[in-house]
Amino acid sequence: MIFIVGGRKQGKEAFAREHFPEWKDEKCADGKSASWEEFLKTNFGIHLHEMVRRRMEEGAKAEELERDMAEELLLECPERILITDEIGCGIVPMDAFSRSYREVVGRICCQLAKEAQEVWRVTAGIGQKIK
Repeated sequence: MIFIVGGRKQGKEAFAREHFPEWKDEKCADGKSASWEEFLKTNFGIHLHEMVRRRMEEGAKAEELERDMAEELLLECPERILITDEIGCGIVPMDAFSRSYREVVGRICCQLAKEAQEVWRVTAGIGQKIK
């Protein structure tokens, strides 16, 4: 797996398509709108953080997502690109849901980064390989 992380609107998807030409024309599943099943089976997933938010809003328990989500993604389609926004920097939210959401996304990202063959951070369209 190739795992790409960075701030919002930093050019992560464009970087992936340019830097990994074999993925240039690959259709991607968007965590904002794709079902979990679609997202799970795709070779190219964007907005992983939004998929986590949607699943939590639908009632998924934080502990279950932390335990199962990364494992399912790795088992179902280990040769994929996953892209997520870095949401852990900045002001800590006041409401409990937002704090829990950020924590869950962070833990899932740590698990995915640990297992990924490559991890990239993209800022202003420039990728820096960190693993």
